[in-house]
Amino acid sequence: MKVLPPPLVLLAALGLDALIGDPAFGHPVRLIGKLGEWCYGLFGRFGLTGGFLTLALTAVLFETLVIGSTWLFPVLEVVWLFYFVALRSLLREVLAVYKPLREGDLRSARKRLSYLVSRDTERLDEKGLVRGLLETLSENFNDAFCGPLFWYVVAGLPGVAFYKVAETLDSMFGYRHEPFRRFGFFPARTDDLLNFLPARLAAFFIALAAPFCRLSGRRALKTALTEAHKHASPNAGWPEAALAGALGVALGGPTPYHGRIESRPYLGTPLREIEKGDIKLATKLIKLSAVIALLIFLVAEVWLWKSGCRSLIGAIMKGRLGI
Repeated sequence: MKVLPPPLVLLAALGLDALIGDPAFGHPVRLIGKLGEWCYGLFGRFGLTGGFLTLALTAVLFETLVIGSTWLFPVLEVVWLFYFVALRSLLREVLAVYKPLREGDLRSARKRLSYLVSRDTERLDEKGLVRGLLETLSENFNDAFCGPLFWYVVAGLPGVAFYKVAETLDSMFGYRHEPFRRFGFFPARTDDLLNFLPARLAAFFIALAAPFCRLSGRRALKTALTEAHKHASPNAGWPEAALAGALGVALGGPTPYHGRIESRPYLGTPLREIEKGDIKLATKLIKLSAVIALLIFLVAEVWLWKSGCRSLIGAIMKGRLGI
C-alpha cells in the first residue's frame, strides 16, 4: 500500500492547521480523555500502579486506532497530524483575549483567559492578564506545535500519538494533591520526559526569530539558559523565559490560584513595564518562531526520507544516518 512521504504529510497537516485550525467537534484528544476516564474508573484506587496502567492501556488503545487507520487509509496520516497540531487555535484563543483587553473590557478578557489558564483570572488586573496570556502563549507554543513536530520527526505518527496521550493524561491527572498525587505520577513524569528536548528547542526557535521582530535574540537565549530552571516545571520555563527575554519584560511572579496568592519567581529582567501591545508583538514572534521550526523540521524530514526512513528512530534502527 502506497504511503505518503513524511515531508508532504508535514506540509499538508500544517497547511490544514493554518487554514482551518482545530475542528469544533470530533477531536481525538476528547477520545484520549474518555479512555483516560474509563481507565481511571478501573485503576484509580491503585495509586502509582493504577497511573502506570492507565497510561499504558490508553496508549495501546489509541495507538492501535491511529496505526490501524493509517495502515488502511494512508492519507489519514495527514488528518491525524493535523489534529495533533494546534497553532492556529492557540493564536485564535490568544487574540480572543486580546480584543476585549485592548478595548478596556477587563471583565470579558478575564472570562476568555479563564478558558486557557487555571489561575484565578477574576483577581487579575490588566498587567496580570497580559502576563498570564504571554505565559500561556509561550508554554503552548511548545505543547501545540514544537512538541508534536519534534516527535513526528523522531518517531513518526506513533510518536506524536503517544506524546498526545501523555500530555492529555498529565492535564487530567498530573496534580500534586489528592486524589491524583500518586495516580498522576507516571503521566506527569512521562509528559516531562517527552517535552524535555522540544521545550528547549522552542526557546531556541524564539531566540532565532526575535531579531526579525526587532527584538533581542541574544537576550532571549541568555534568559532561557540562566532563568528557565526557576520555573516549577522542568520544561515550561524555557519558552517562557525566552519570550520574557526577547520582549525585555518579566513574566511569572505572584499569581492568584484557588483563593490564595502563589509565590512564583520572576523570569526575565524587566527593561520596561509590561503592556497590552506586548500580546500582538509576542503573537508575531511566535508565528515567526513556528516558521523557523517548520523549516528546520522539514529539512530533517527530507534528509530522513532520502535516507529511506520515515523517522529518526527508523534511521537509527536501519543504520542509515549517514554519519
